[in-house]
Amino acid sequence: MCVLLAIAALAYAVLAAPVSRVPASRRTFGGTDQKSGLNFSSDQLVERVDDLLRRSSWTPFGAKELELAGLRITPGNVVVLVAAVAASVLSVITLLTGSFWFGLVLALLVPVGAKVYLFILTDRRRALFTKQLDDTVQMIASALRAGFSFPQALDAVARDADSPTAEEFARIINENRIGRDLVVAIEQTADRMASDDFRWVAEAVAIHRDTGGNLNEVLDRVGATMRERNQLREQVNALAAEGKLSAIVLMILPIALAAFYYWINAGYMAPLIGTSLGWALLGASVVLYIIGGLWMRAIVNVKF
Repeated sequence: MCVLLAIAALAYAVLAAPVSRVPASRRTFGGTDQKSGLNFSSDQLVERVDDLLRRSSWTPFGAKELELAGLRITPGNVVVLVAAVAASVLSVITLLTGSFWFGLVLALLVPVGAKVYLFILTDRRRALFTKQLDDTVQMIASALRAGFSFPQALDAVARDADSPTAEEFARIINENRIGRDLVVAIEQTADRMASDDFRWVAEAVAIHRDTGGNLNEVLDRVGATMRERNQLREQVNALAAEGKLSAIVLMILPIALAAFYYWINAGYMAPLIGTSLGWALLGASVVLYIIGGLWMRAIVNVKF
């Protein structure tokens, strides 16, 4: 138990450190880097984990996955954070309940929860990008009418738009500057953000490059279509909100009831966690639980 608490304490500095967009050299006087011994140890731990992940062919949290979720941290940071939280959960639950195995089960759910959280952040970021896209297209069209070239219009969006649009357009500009075709960069961004609307922009630019014409008028029409689709999307989301809430309640209810019964009467749950048959039933329940969650997710997430 002491070992687990020591692991959690070692990674506490990483867990408590806020994620900031301001460089560390600007947050300290004179650009000096002032670190406590605990922070230095945690930084060394993160660096070693990052080196190990780079040498490995598999990583639980990839750099692209974190970037897509909008997190500016390394995979080593996430692994250390997840390990610290899992060790803390195992220690606290074991101390409170006296059951090491119950604490271990909850600790193993920590990396699963971290993955789910990354998926949620990615979905939110993609949804926000799609929501901002009609204004983005209008901004590009206005810049073209003002005499900007298309790359200059994209650069203006990268400077003036909100996140995550500014970040994704900055990526497009940077890739174009190192030699990648502009249409290809836009298409890859559309794939990254899973945006069918942005693929229309890529197709419009590709057609304009091949046939010519007034691109800003085409983008005006594309933007109008996007606004109509966004209005319809918001109506669908409003109608599906009740189903999503029901799905969340159904997913939380089994875990909450199991924890409640174990808390008020541990002996009531003993046959389930103290016998091989009980563990087999728990394993089957987890599999069915995951299948049911994916099924409900497919039902309540309406795509059009």
